[in-house]
Amino acid sequence: MSKENHPENQQVESSTPIMVPVFGQELLRDLVLPDLLGKEEPQILYWAGKQLARKFPLTSIIEIVNFFEDAGWGHLALIRENKHDLEFELSGELIKRRYELNSNCHFQLEAGFLAQQVELQKKLTSETLEEQKRKSNTVFFKVQWDLKDSTI
Repeated sequence: MSKENHPENQQVESSTPIMVPVFGQELLRDLVLPDLLGKEEPQILYWAGKQLARKFPLTSIIEIVNFFEDAGWGHLALIRENKHDLEFELSGELIKRRYELNSNCHFQLEAGFLAQQVELQKKLTSETLEEQKRKSNTVFFKVQWDLKDSTI
């Protein structure tokens, strides 16, 4: 395979969405990965989310929201913003289904992704806290940063 045809050297472009069953994602996310990663799974997936964000740097909150939809992670909405943090709500049928199928599910991949996207946009070291709201089938993310902790 030539260098330019190698998958790592090709840009991933968004096109017309292909409808695929969510079952494949569930198999990997909720069955295979926990077995492979063991008790370190949440920390590894948080880091993986940060790595993924570095590969797909986005320039606005709207792009982040669209990425979540395109990735099949659910509907992300910014619900509050102030000078030290952002709060997001993640909802949708996929979130409800994950709660129903896996009592130990978490959203650390998404949390890491949000932390790194905000860090890239604000140029401040950022971290994300996850709070699950199972009764309402939502997840809340609080992305926070320290104005004194610049990445530049």
